[in-house]
Amino acid sequence: MRVRYFIVLVFGLLMASCSNTKLTQSWVEEEHGKPYHHPMIIGISDSQQTRQIYEKHFVAELDKKNITATPSYKLINSKQKMNRETVVNAIQGTEIDSVLITYLVSSDTEVRYNESPLSQGYSSDTDNKVSATMISTRGRTSSAEIITLKNDLYDAENKSLVWTAQTRTVAPESIDEVVTDVTELLIGQLIDDGILKQ
Repeated sequence: MRVRYFIVLVFGLLMASCSNTKLTQSWVEEEHGKPYHHPMIIGISDSQQTRQIYEKHFVAELDKKNITATPSYKLINSKQKMNRETVVNAIQGTEIDSVLITYLVSSDTEVRYNESPLSQGYSSDTDNKVSATMISTRGRTSSAEIITLKNDLYDAENKSLVWTAQTRTVAPESIDEVVTDVTELLIGQLIDDGILKQ
């Protein structure tokens, strides 16, 4: 029974460590001194459904922090080309004071070699009472998707870049997981950096 619980524990830890999102780069304009209160959230994606999922979730999470935000899909429809002119025209006459754009930098696949956590000093001999299945995973390979996103925040008035960050998500189980993890990480960083005001 102990061996069975150990195997479940080990695989649980491996699964938990497989998927994570981290901030790999962050930059703030040195002369930036004012926090923003109403950003427009833009998620650049080939899929309009993914764009809306991302923007809706981001806006909803900001609302929990008492920060008002507008998803871009409410002002820029799917048939419009997403460029500076379109964004400037969309926010004209609104209370939007900043624009946060998230877009894909790369989506790669990393090949991993799985090593048994008990490979040192153990064999699959039954005398060791260790699962032969577990030991036999040594040398097997698996692949993990790595998604890198760039996130740029612009001042709506002077159109200058004031904040940027890059995120890296390893082995996500779904797009929803990426959206949730990236949103949580970015909001925390934007508030900590004094870019968004609660």
